[in-house]
Amino acid sequence: MKTTEQSAGLDGGAHLQNRIMDCLTSICGTNEVRSNPDLGVYECQIMDSMKTVELILAIEEQFGLYISPAELDRQLWATPRKIIADINGRLAS
Repeated sequence: MKTTEQSAGLDGGAHLQNRIMDCLTSICGTNEVRSNPDLGVYECQIMDSMKTVELILAIEEQFGLYISPAELDRQLWATPRKIIADINGRLAS
């Protein structure tokens, strides 16, 4: 089933990236994730398991995309750039 994002053709665009970054910035409480998309969010202790769950819930609310915490590979979400790529890939499926 296509999401609103896919139907609007925004799944790879800047609009999608900005919305994900807005969620990530809000949950992490720092603009550093926006200014450094290759920042190791777990390595730098900006994200932890609770914030990961918060981000999963925000993604589900914003995009209608369900991500099971059990299926999440932290390596796929190691940096803001990787988080955006993973969510974009899931939306495209």
